[in-house]
Amino acid sequence: MEKVENIAKYILSLDKNNDIFINKLITLHGRDCYEGNVRLNKYLHIMQMVYFAMTDKKLFDEDMYAFDNGVIVNEVMNNYAYLKSTKESYDISDENVKSYIEKMFNILKYAPLEDLIEISHQDEEWKKKHNFYQKKDQLIDVDGQKENYKIMCADFIDMLNND
Repeated sequence: MEKVENIAKYILSLDKNNDIFINKLITLHGRDCYEGNVRLNKYLHIMQMVYFAMTDKKLFDEDMYAFDNGVIVNEVMNNYAYLKSTKESYDISDENVKSYIEKMFNILKYAPLEDLIEISHQDEEWKKKHNFYQKKDQLIDVDGQKENYKIMCADFIDMLNND
């Protein structure tokens, strides 16, 4: 299993024109954030759900949390500027995982940010936990959502299988 930091670096490296993960400061749900940071966290959340629904395995093992603008990976959110500034092209060791990330990136790359947030907000775990303020109460239980993710991610799985 890859570390989420490696996956995030690889996803960022796929943005060859630097037009997907932009450093534009925006306000969402009363909070200032960088659009690219929000987008990257939505990609990770959606990729985790779809991968888990398809394989019964997690794409990465790091914890995710329910925040106002959807589910985030704390390490990625807090280190976004560093991850984005890393110019090296990052590679994924497992070819199947690499192919999956590339396919999902291509599916998600031009999706409006609002749509990505809406997908994140459909996660039952987010619905239950986004109003809490302590991290321990916002922790997303991926394992407990397997059946929900299979239903929720069916269209993504169809797109991946028909590629």
